[in-house]
Amino acid sequence: MSRTINSPEFSRNYGFWNPDEQQAIMDTHVAIAGVGGDGFQLGQKLAMMGVQHFSVADPEVFEPENTNRVPGAHATTIGEKKAEVFRDTILEVNPDATVEIFTDGVTEDNVEDWANGATLMYDESELTLPHIGTMVARQARKLGIPNVLVMNIGFSAQVTSFDPDSKFTFERIMGIPKDMPLDEVAEQQVDFSRCLPYVPSYVDINSLVAVQEGASLPSIAPGVDQASAIGTSQGFLHIVNGVSKHRPQPIWAPRFRYMDALSGRSSDTRFPRASYYKHVAQMAVRSQLGWNEKTSYTQAERDERARLHSAI
Repeated sequence: MSRTINSPEFSRNYGFWNPDEQQAIMDTHVAIAGVGGDGFQLGQKLAMMGVQHFSVADPEVFEPENTNRVPGAHATTIGEKKAEVFRDTILEVNPDATVEIFTDGVTEDNVEDWANGATLMYDESELTLPHIGTMVARQARKLGIPNVLVMNIGFSAQVTSFDPDSKFTFERIMGIPKDMPLDEVAEQQVDFSRCLPYVPSYVDINSLVAVQEGASLPSIAPGVDQASAIGTSQGFLHIVNGVSKHRPQPIWAPRFRYMDALSGRSSDTRFPRASYYKHVAQMAVRSQLGWNEKTSYTQAERDERARLHSAI
């Protein structure tokens, strides 16, 4: 039997939202670009909330390094396509859900099919692949739907959304020239200061240096949990906008919201670059004084661990 607003699966929701909002959630079609750490949990929580229609794109398979933070990554799914594991996980939550998967990722050939019917979009592609984020953003504007960007760092996460009618586009925030061809966008290097307004001051500055030298961004389960919570909360506000009378507005660029579960810090900012440099300065001072734990995340150490792993 198909689920309705009266289904027992939703009975505990009504202490915090009402049947009209539940119906809006059930009618939502979410497109997610990337179902690794943040994207996987975002989709899983949205399905638990009642979203029943998904389009997800991810070309990668699960690897052992994903098991520290992705619920779908475990011993039996290593080597399997992330999008396929995501689909199976959602169908375990709700067998009546529709989950269309694109195992080539978001491409110029399939972006319209991937986004077809979507009413809410999440860009969880890699910042090192700015042409993917640009393609997603342009498609969201074409459809006139919100495009939500969620990122985790340390025990914290941050979120913003791109209004399809706003001048504060994904490209503008990222410093990508308007209408630049995607092949040229692919050659751009994203400046983290433009899109990462909060960097926890308790982080070993060597980790930030390693990332700037080309290492992948470190990521831990509590940060991904925080990202899924803040991201689905913003998704809820987008979904019920126009249905509810008293809900706050979602966060829209150029504003970012960040929350840190370890330090308890949380705030909104309209000036991500100024916020970034302020927090990096605090990190540098703490690291210099020896107040931050050393976390063994230099590029050389990562290369050595990869070499030892491949030799096993």
